[in-house]
Amino acid sequence: MYKSCSCKSKFNAVFMKNLEWYLDYVYDGYKKGLFSKIGKNVLEIGAGTGINLKYYRPGINLTVIEPSREMLDYFLEKAKKYPLNIHVKQGFAEELPFENESFDAVVSTLVLCSIKSPQKAMEEIKRVLKKDGYFIFIEHVKAPENTITNKVQRFVQPVWKWTFEGCDVQRDTGKLIEAYFPEVQYKTIRFNSPFIPVNYHIIGYAKKSQS
Repeated sequence: MYKSCSCKSKFNAVFMKNLEWYLDYVYDGYKKGLFSKIGKNVLEIGAGTGINLKYYRPGINLTVIEPSREMLDYFLEKAKKYPLNIHVKQGFAEELPFENESFDAVVSTLVLCSIKSPQKAMEEIKRVLKKDGYFIFIEHVKAPENTITNKVQRFVQPVWKWTFEGCDVQRDTGKLIEAYFPEVQYKTIRFNSPFIPVNYHIIGYAKKSQS
């Protein structure tokens, strides 16, 4: 059952839909490399408006989970264009309704910043990921201390978090991922973006070990 519509959710869905061209411009090269690691059965958390659909290989089994009905409306319309086996669920990353070790890969792009309990989400991601499976991520993160971006982040945090439905511009997501996945590789990149509070990103992947 879809959740009821809210003005804020609708605003964010429209905002992200209209920002797709810019996100494609910024992340396209990185996504092509990361998504090449993806196997047959994939879960994408916070699938949003479907901006990642074009990076999946034809014929894969793609399961997506997204809490926003408004985002899913855009996603479902876009999904019609792609030759993928898509299964859609409305829900939250903290409570994934899937069996242990169900997926070859889990994908998260610009999602972990706004999850209420990122620790719980990481536990769930690791649980549903098969051994030797990959967690693929692109996330904006807290800027280094004493940088202009960090000062801007602290200043705008309350309003930003309210406007963008919990988006935390000072979340240290790299350390969070490292705590759950010892086998992790990522780059920290500062983009020259007009969106100063989200200039710093981590881009990479983690592998679930056999042990």
